Amino acid sequence: MKITCHRQSHTIGSREFSAARTADGVAELWADTDDALACALGAAHAADRLVQMVMARIVGQGRISECLSDNETTFAIDLFMRRMGFRREADREVEQLTPDARRFADAYSAGVNHVIATRRRPLELVLVKHHPDEWVPADTLLTIKLMSYLGLAQSQQDAEKLIIQAIHGGASTETLRRFFSPLLDDLDDETATAIRGLEYLEPLIPPAVRFLPGAPKVAASNNWAVAGSRSASGNAIQCNDPHLECNRLPAIWYEAVMHTPEDDRVGATMPGVPGIVMGRTRELSFGFTYGFRDMTDYFVEDCRDGGCRRGDGYVELEIRSENVRRKKNPDSEITIRENDLGVLEADPVSAELVDGFYLTRAWSGQRGGTAASLDAIRRVVHAPTVVEAQRILREVSISCNWVLADRAGNIGYQQSGLLPDRRHSGVHPVPAWRIDNHWRGIVTAERLATESNPADGIVVTANNEINPPGGLVAVNLPMGSYRHDRIRALLEARTDHTPETMKAIQLDLVSLQAEALMEIWRPLLPDSLAGRLLARWDLHYDADSRGATLFEEVYHEVLRRVCGERLFGREAWDALVEETAILADYYHLFDRVLLSDDAFWWGDDGREVIVGRVLDELLTQLDPYHVMPWGSRRRVTMHNIFFDGKLPRFLGFDHGPIALPGNRATVVQGGIFTAHGRTTTFAPSWRFITDMGTQVVQTVLAGGPSGSRFSKWYTTDVRRWLEGDYKTIDFGGE
Repeated sequence: MKITCHRQSHTIGSREFSAARTADGVAELWADTDDALACALGAAHAADRLVQMVMARIVGQGRISECLSDNETTFAIDLFMRRMGFRREADREVEQLTPDARRFADAYSAGVNHVIATRRRPLELVLVKHHPDEWVPADTLLTIKLMSYLGLAQSQQDAEKLIIQAIHGGASTETLRRFFSPLLDDLDDETATAIRGLEYLEPLIPPAVRFLPGAPKVAASNNWAVAGSRSASGNAIQCNDPHLECNRLPAIWYEAVMHTPEDDRVGATMPGVPGIVMGRTRELSFGFTYGFRDMTDYFVEDCRDGGCRRGDGYVELEIRSENVRRKKNPDSEITIRENDLGVLEADPVSAELVDGFYLTRAWSGQRGGTAASLDAIRRVVHAPTVVEAQRILREVSISCNWVLADRAGNIGYQQSGLLPDRRHSGVHPVPAWRIDNHWRGIVTAERLATESNPADGIVVTANNEINPPGGLVAVNLPMGSYRHDRIRALLEARTDHTPETMKAIQLDLVSLQAEALMEIWRPLLPDSLAGRLLARWDLHYDADSRGATLFEEVYHEVLRRVCGERLFGREAWDALVEETAILADYYHLFDRVLLSDDAFWWGDDGREVIVGRVLDELLTQLDPYHVMPWGSRRRVTMHNIFFDGKLPRFLGFDHGPIALPGNRATVVQGGIFTAHGRTTTFAPSWRFITDMGTQVVQTVLAGGPSGSRFSKWYTTDVRRWLEGDYKTIDFGGE
């Protein structure tokens, strides 16, 4: 029996709705129309997550130094966001909304603004003396734009900037070509010389931007569906498992149950955005993983006298000035330079541009696309079938792998994202003065990968390589396929799947990466206590495992001696591992080296000698009883996003420490690393399972419904989440 608490009726303007909470604190909303439901969701978001929404808006606007905290770190974030122009472009894209989407966004804004106007400001905003402006549709588009870009900032752009920094720092282009083969085959000496001579070079995504807790970030994930031929009930089953930063409170997602007279819906919403982004209707279930579509490129610019070379001539840069207001320091006037390709990387504080070589950063979502994404969110809940939903979701600007199932038993896959139509690999910069290097526009949605009802009754994505047939390369630097392969193998192993078997898969801790490497390493293990312990390891990254700890020690040391010495140098390698997510995202590139016996990487000694030497040094004298269990090394605290660990624990804003199982290549991705002095994680942020023959879902959230430390709903799902438990939500109408 479904239990709701204190259902109350509300009217905001002409929109009427009622609201309650389930027994687990999930918002449950009723309205006669989608617009009234959007208004209700806006009110629920603002009531429970206003600080989260306001922080994301301030970040995207480049106003942290003005509104929240003024120091050099926040000023660097503001500079980055102003140059990207998120706020400016979101304002422009409001005019691109369809009439229906505009009403949808206006209704959501009305709900948010009612709460802002009638409730006391949250404590956090009072402390910084910030009075939030009214919420407007441009703020919703800004939130979607941040979701799209910050996923790229954590993956593709890092890899491309790493290549640029390596070349600029004197790394061998031949070594880089071999490591990234075949993606750098077209990197010519002229381009490499220009990169080495850059007048200005920013590091990998500014650390404050990359790990900013207040902004929504899309990272790695799993999702899958099986047809009725593989389920005990004879119905399709669909599962979502997005991996995001989880050492934060509140949770990134906000669950909601929503009803209209025609439909019932349940799923994850994003505070700041109306509508369900992953979840169920009566007829359809859908969810996404980050698609690793290459939507960013760098171009090398030859700048002279305030212009960029194009062919035999020069075109003027578009220059705009913005004033960055600061709470404690003098305001700063910055200069932003753009051209026909994107934003020029140059010192924004300097009004002068010295002649020389520079980089332009091009992002396909910079101008346009977000309005279409909002419209797709509005429309997809009305799609009764997988095929109709695919046509809608392919218009989403965010790089996603969508997996879908419907009540009729269909399952499917759909790729989305604004993919540049380019002639080169997209992984390395190309000269902008050669016009044929420029994008030829955006690949039409019809050319993106899609699949319906595969013969084996299985659809799986886990950030693996998915390129549509016909030669189009949408994904050139995916994550490794280990998680995808493990999930598929478990799904293929039986034809009587239930929600319970899907739970077991979502909680699986076996590493196929470790399995592949241990096949090579096991014969080389020393006959010592630690060596025998590693030999007996069951390849599980559970909290009690000492074998996982030993494996990781060996793995990192072998990488340091091979890739560190031969690719980047040990000092640069240590910085890369400690200060970026390159290894966490692109470990399969380094595994290609470790799994090969190519003398180029291993030298005259060869793979077995070098690996054996590392194993002897690390394991011969080691007392296995002194090896920490994997969980003991995986302890993090879930920090409140506003205070970020600055308050004493007894005040209750933070939770933990907690131990995260899993690792980079397990289904339960348990990524933990310290970057730029801040610990971050990538772990399952929300788990969702549904049998399409029911109106029941099973979910668990890495947090709770409320963002207020003073609410009883602040961390209500954390225990379930850590223990591998789920709550059941019956979303059927009354």
